Amino acid sequence: MDVLVYLIEHTGEVVTRDQIIEHVWFFNPGADECLTRAISRLRKVFAADQSHQPYITTIWKRGYVLAAKTVRSKPAAMRMEPEPVIEDRLPGDFSVAVLPFMNMSQAPEDAFLADGITRDLTMLLSRVPRLHVAAYSSALAIDEGATPLPCIANQLGVRYVVSGSLQRRGEEFQLRTALMDGEKNTQVWAQRIESTLDRFFEAQDKIVLDVSTSAASALVVSHATSLQARRRFQLSAYELVQRAENLRLNYNRSTAREIIELLNCAVAMQPDDAAVHAALAVQLTQNVTSKFDDTPAETFALAKRHVETAIACAPDDPDVLVAAGITATMMGNSRLAVRNLTRAIEVDPNNPHSLAVLGWQHCWLYGDRAGIEMIETAETRAPHHPRYAVWAHYRGHCEVRLGNIGAAIEAYRACDIRNPDYSLNLVTLAAALAFAGEDDEARKIIGRIRRVAPDYTMADYRRLVDRMIYWFGDHPTGDDMIAALQAAWDGPEG
Repeated sequence: MDVLVYLIEHTGEVVTRDQIIEHVWFFNPGADECLTRAISRLRKVFAADQSHQPYITTIWKRGYVLAAKTVRSKPAAMRMEPEPVIEDRLPGDFSVAVLPFMNMSQAPEDAFLADGITRDLTMLLSRVPRLHVAAYSSALAIDEGATPLPCIANQLGVRYVVSGSLQRRGEEFQLRTALMDGEKNTQVWAQRIESTLDRFFEAQDKIVLDVSTSAASALVVSHATSLQARRRFQLSAYELVQRAENLRLNYNRSTAREIIELLNCAVAMQPDDAAVHAALAVQLTQNVTSKFDDTPAETFALAKRHVETAIACAPDDPDVLVAAGITATMMGNSRLAVRNLTRAIEVDPNNPHSLAVLGWQHCWLYGDRAGIEMIETAETRAPHHPRYAVWAHYRGHCEVRLGNIGAAIEAYRACDIRNPDYSLNLVTLAAALAFAGEDDEARKIIGRIRRVAPDYTMADYRRLVDRMIYWFGDHPTGDDMIAALQAAWDGPEG
């Protein structure tokens, strides 16, 4: 099916075997034989058509061409039903306990509702990779009101503590949640949700997931920030990964280089850690996409090897599944990205970045606005996340795919406000402005590109458009956007 979809996206064009192999089997050494078998199977299927019209034609010594007429249909809605997973956890300061939520209501029966929230949050947080979560039964024995926070953390053997309360007045309810650092005796994050009781029961699972995702993201950011004060040799391999992730708060060529240095150090320290290889693969492919790398073919090949190593070590690890999805995204394979990211969310629904990238790729594949809603959900749940800035960038891509250039410009501008040094966002913003006829604004952005990334050229943008085959719909097309940016690029201030 991946081969067929790739041919459909290039209907009437000759695509080489190497192009198909690169897109569909980017980390499979037996891909050449797989492609031959896939073409053979497709032809057997099409042979059932009695009209004898040509479908897949071989172009001698060049490749294949899909000659049949194609029509795009509307996809069915996505369904994702998370399944519980049990993993080994690493103790230490990357650890948390969920204290029993206090029932502040007059009605005693609301205690069951508060207890359900406590259990659900404990279960969801236990699915965050490498996070040690104290057992529900252990936290139940703590008297929060009479015990200082550092003592609670010490008794439960954790660094972080989640505390909360539920209060109902008639048909209105208020849910309060806080994440606290037991070592520093400080509050890291807090959230308040207010609604009517009937809406709470209708959306209870979503509300609890919103809280768990926000708490998990705040916990990861807090822990990563605390690691900045330690010397590199004091950190474990996975702590180096967390420290590298936190550098994305101000993402640019310099921080990308520092991330690679940290992750290479982590690989040398722990060469059999799947999550370390996964993180390095992601950064390598992002360097190519952002034009932070001058050897794209070699870097993509290296990223594939790291992904292959990670998958071989831990095929069901959510960090690995996310990395496989993101590397597929950067290499232009949205179908493979959606499969891996969907599975990652099934295993760990607390990762907002998984949801944001999945939304981006879902919208690209299907032209479905539900993908933008996924990105917006990630932004709502985790505005403190290191990758928060780039989620607006993804929204811009989705709006381009749907033909909403005005909305795309707004999204790219939001990313620019959040992270003004990200050169790739400036490139896509300039292209959208140029297509919208805002030439003066486009040239101003191009001037900034030349200051931030002086080596970026139109050839780099063309290569990006060629690789991201799902980026554009009927209006604008990739050629339309290239032509618009080219005109602005060569304009009076060019």
